[in-house]
Parts: sequence; structure tokens; C-alpha cells
Amino acid sequence: MIVILILFYSSFYFLFFEKTQWIKKTIRNISIFSGVGVVLIASVVFSWYTFSPISADARVVRYVIPIVPNVKGQVQEVYVEPMTPVKKDSKLFQIDPSVYQFNVSKLKAQIEQFKAQKTLAEINLKRANSLVKTNAIAQADADTWQANKDIAIANINATKASLASAQWQLEETTVRAPHDGFVPNLQLRPGNYVTSIPLASSMAFVSDESSDIVASFSQSSIRRVNTGDTIEITFNTIPGKVFSGKIQKVIKISSQAQLTASSTLPTMTGAPLNDRWGIRVTLDNEQQAKELPQGAAGTLAVYTSEGKAIHVISKVTLRIKAWLSYLTSP
Repeated sequence: MIVILILFYSSFYFLFFEKTQWIKKTIRNISIFSGVGVVLIASVVFSWYTFSPISADARVVRYVIPIVPNVKGQVQEVYVEPMTPVKKDSKLFQIDPSVYQFNVSKLKAQIEQFKAQKTLAEINLKRANSLVKTNAIAQADADTWQANKDIAIANINATKASLASAQWQLEETTVRAPHDGFVPNLQLRPGNYVTSIPLASSMAFVSDESSDIVASFSQSSIRRVNTGDTIEITFNTIPGKVFSGKIQKVIKISSQAQLTASSTLPTMTGAPLNDRWGIRVTLDNEQQAKELPQGAAGTLAVYTSEGKAIHVISKVTLRIKAWLSYLTSP
């Protein structure tokens, strides 16, 4: 667009100096004409970048969830295909459940054993209480059977708690989708061994939970941008079309300005920081936003509440960009 402005102003040179010769072709007049042109174009560009900034760093982002199972074991079966949509709670893959099934069966057997011990203690306690009344045995013998009964009850309760944990682990051998979405890069195969260590993800899952559009701007161009300002955006993958929306949030933070707990002092190099700030936007057509592929790149223009006459430059620029997207981008 700057080139177009320069060419447009240059056309006046041929009109005034060459075609009509309204202005005499002298060094002084040419210098004045050039100086005025520089000031005018610079003023227009400054106003453009201030009141209607454009960012070529717009993109569609979605949550990517590392799939880490809650239990470890050998993979028996993989149920999904790469880049194929799946619904929430659909099966992703199955871990060998035999070890966890064994633990469940063992704990169930222990509960039955403790129940038998409780029944025996109750029978002997009842008999002992009868014999104590006739002074056939001492009260201590009855107390022993009462203690055995209490121990059996405690063992039953403790084993039931362990059984609940074991049953949960058995259920977790079937790994399910946390949300609607898809697996983009599926390398997991039957026979692989998976663990519950968070750093050892089995697969990446792209969630359809939300579809956010973000863009970054220089700190100087974003200073007049506010939440609620109107935006337009065009995507390289959808040439010839311009989408409208509004700014949902202005994110005035940057990574290079953060301080973290460390024994190392910050290094100040003296080099100027060029961190960009970001914005998050929502499209007027929410359904179109959901249909946009993750990582779709585009160009976004913001129309602030000031300098509305300058907005036309961004509108024209964005539409030129939309049609140029029919060409293969580098």
C-alpha cells in the first residue's frame, strides 16, 4: 500500500511538471514537491499504523492435549485413525488389563476371606457370651472374639477401599478422548509400552473445545487498540474472502519481560526488546470460526474508534491480500 501511495503521488509529478507544466521544472520546485510528498505520505502511513494497524501474524489456535494414561502397560489395541474426528469419551487405545484384572480379583477374594473370618468371629462371640453367663469361660475369651470380629470388619473396609482403587485402575486401561477432536500424528501401535509419566505423552489430541484466533502487533501500533474494536481478517487457506469480528481481549504481556524464581541474576544486554503484544478475537459467524483448521494463517486489520477516514486503507489492503491468496504463498 505504501508503494501505491508513492506511485499515486508520483503521478502528480508528471501531471504538474511534464503534462500541463503548471509548475516550472526547477530544482527548488522539485525539492519542495518531493518534501511535501514525503511529509504527506509519512503522515498517512503514521495515521494508518496508529488508527488501523494490520498484522500478518494472525492464526487459528486450539488446545492440544497430551494424552498420558493414568496407568502403565502394553498397548493391546488402537481404536482411532489420524486426522479422523472422534467424540468425547470415545476409545483411543486399550492397555493390557490382565494385571489390573488380577488385582481386582485378588482383592475381591480377600474381602470374601475377611467376611468368612467375621462370620466365624460372630459365631464364636455369641457362643462365648453364652458361656460367660454360666462362668464356663472367662470374659477375656469373649473379648478376644469381639476383637477378632472388629479386626475382620476393619480388614473388609480397608480392602474395599483398595478394591475401589484397583477397579478405577482397571477402567483406566481404556484410554478415552477428553473432548471432541482428533489425533493429528498417530504413531502409537499395539505392542508399545506406555507409562503414566507426564513427560512421556502417548499421543497429542487436538481438542475442538474452542477455536481461538490470535494476532500479534508491535507495541507502538497496538497502543490505541481496545477490547470491542472491529476487526477484519483474511486467511491464506480461504482466498478471496474477508471475515469480520471483534476484539475479545488485548494481551499486553511478553515473554522477554518476565522474571522467574532462579539463583541467576537477569542479564541486561542493552539490546532493545522487540516483543510483540497480542490480541484475541472472535468472528461474527461463530460456526465459520469452528470450521477453520488449526494453524490457519492470515492477515488481520483492526479498526479503532479514531481516525475512521484512514480505515479505508486497511480495508483496501486486506481485500488485495485476500485476492492475492489465490496465488501460492511462500
